[in-house]
Amino acid sequence: MVEIPWTPIHEPIFLDLDDGITCCVLRLPANPRNNSISNVTLAHSEERMTPKRKEQHAAGRFCLSEASRKEGITGQISLSENFPLKLETSIGMVPVSISHSDSLAVAVIGRGYSQIGVDLEPTDRQIRNSILDQFCTPEEIDSLSSESSDFHRLNVWMAKEAVSKATGQGMATAKEIKIDGEFAGYQSKNYRLFQNEFENHFIMIAVPYSDSSIES
Repeated sequence: MVEIPWTPIHEPIFLDLDDGITCCVLRLPANPRNNSISNVTLAHSEERMTPKRKEQHAAGRFCLSEASRKEGITGQISLSENFPLKLETSIGMVPVSISHSDSLAVAVIGRGYSQIGVDLEPTDRQIRNSILDQFCTPEEIDSLSSESSDFHRLNVWMAKEAVSKATGQGMATAKEIKIDGEFAGYQSKNYRLFQNEFENHFIMIAVPYSDSSIES
């Protein structure tokens, strides 16, 4: 059987978010293809991946490769297998992050930042009160349980997800991440949060912020 190499279904889309952040987005096909991803730069082994998972994996790596090209990162690069994700390049290690949904993939590069994390969610995703205890403190649960806005709960979820990916610690540390508007604190470090809306999705990005006046 002849392998059909994976290809994107359209040209990469770059979002203008911040001078220090390169963000690339790609739409996924409505019906996942069962194509080989061995030709995709930075892709890991496709063994045991379902067609849907292969599409998401390939699209995320393709976005990251295109973002690297836009950043002028040339030559041989490799992607770390451990978190937080970093690109190993000829100019050193560069922090990156990838996220995807059923219909979109996104990758970000933080030029000049030591860390970066991204989360992508459909705008209509609902965060039920019953799962708040998985990522919120009792005080946050009290606030969010009485908050009528689905957007507010989703915003907190995405902010904590983005910060946890930037730190590489994962959502196991979510209750230690404190959200304060467009900022977040984790242990002794502060983060700036950037949110963008694209095709019925929210994109949340977290990068370190040096203003010590933000409570952590």
